[in-house]
Amino acid sequence: MVIRVLIFCFTSLAVGSMYAAGLIRLTTALIVGFGVLCSLFLGVLFLFPVDKERLLLPVYEQVPAWPYLLLAVILAAMLAAFFLYRSSPVRNERADARHFKLLTAGFGCYLASVFLSSLFWFPSDAKRLAASAESLRGEVLGGTILFLCGVCLSCYLLYRASKGNTVKSQDLMRRLVLSLFAVLQLDKVPLLVAYLLLYSPETEVVFPNIAALALSAYLPVSLFLIQTSRETHSGE
Repeated sequence: MVIRVLIFCFTSLAVGSMYAAGLIRLTTALIVGFGVLCSLFLGVLFLFPVDKERLLLPVYEQVPAWPYLLLAVILAAMLAAFFLYRSSPVRNERADARHFKLLTAGFGCYLASVFLSSLFWFPSDAKRLAASAESLRGEVLGGTILFLCGVCLSCYLLYRASKGNTVKSQDLMRRLVLSLFAVLQLDKVPLLVAYLLLYSPETEVVFPNIAALALSAYLPVSLFLIQTSRETHSGE
């Protein structure tokens, strides 16, 4: 357990340091590419028939693979456009307290959306046994929609916060926002949520279709990372 925590901390700091060092386009490509690989892996996995003895991911009902494959294609297209097209010149703003407030609000909104949605994703054992499957599915869907809205709003706030700069450093806030985002591993949250909605070997209560919707939160996250990276002067 300690080794896993150390590895997690090391990778977080390593990716954040890459952003801080100016390797912005490369780091963004790696993060978005990871989303492509995860979506593709799940899509290919669900092409196989259901098997309760499956060792990789116990899922107890047939899961459509096309949402995951479609998400992988969209993310790959976004990544290709990231390298093929350059952004038009953007108007920077002088960094002030407003940008740091937007930064705090963005991260706070992201974390709040995750914790509030978890109240709908993981009901208590008593409620799970008493409620019907349709009722549980409705609550999980509501929590997932809340999560998606929170991620979109937080990405917008973080994007607005990234526009601050100084005379000496025109990418001050961009590097800070991207570094913190990477250190906190917020780009991996959609995958974590989808995994938790899929993997339930004890109760066999899973929501594979809603998991695909949760994984689609990679879209606003990738859009935020790509657009912010394209506007950096070091990424030109």
